[in-house]
Amino acid sequence: MTTMRDTDDERAAPGSGLSRRNLLLGGVMLGTAALCYARQPKPVPSLLGKTKLDSLIPNRIGRWTYETSSGLVLPPRDQLSERIYDQLVTRVYTAPDGTGVMLLVAYSGRQDGMIQVHRPEVCYPASGYALTESVEHPVRVGPQFTLPTRFIVAEGRSRIEQLIYWTRVGPSFPTGWLGQRRAVIDENLQGRIPDGVLVRISTIAQDSSAALTMLDDFTNQLLPVLPAKARQALIGRT
Repeated sequence: MTTMRDTDDERAAPGSGLSRRNLLLGGVMLGTAALCYARQPKPVPSLLGKTKLDSLIPNRIGRWTYETSSGLVLPPRDQLSERIYDQLVTRVYTAPDGTGVMLLVAYSGRQDGMIQVHRPEVCYPASGYALTESVEHPVRVGPQFTLPTRFIVAEGRSRIEQLIYWTRVGPSFPTGWLGQRRAVIDENLQGRIPDGVLVRISTIAQDSSAALTMLDDFTNQLLPVLPAKARQALIGRT
């Protein structure tokens, strides 16, 4: 049975147009919105800040010397690739015996999972290459750290490239697209929008075994000579 008091509680004050029930619902909605805003993922501080990554990578790495920034396989230049990367470094190094190594570093201070634009599985086929081999290839780079990389053989009309690459998303090193998406989601659930980097090291060679040895050697020569800020950008705070 509805009492006169119940009716009065649900009826708005004269001229207000709002009932107590509406006010309660409005309060709940405002509280929910505030909670969602408070838990919204926030970007982590950039490891590079305003520093240009290109200025941190040495011109000499072991027996290799920097020669040029052109000649690397890249995806078509478009608004997407320009939007998702804060910095892109491309370099070609040569050794006294004439062997060359190509280095690409694509860094994003706010990684939303779109760093795949420069993944070899995407950009090499887009440039006319066929990927004839793709396997996980751990590289030992310190007494307590093994870098999870992927080794790929890409065959084009005029040359064959052998390469290794790795991606870092926050503290994770996913070796595939699904793993990369999971790494981004895991960071978002922790309230963070992670930074990310893709590092690709390649050479033009026919022999996979010799190429792998050279690529591993270049990686081990590269990381120790980098300034701390650049090394953290490439392999995190490991």
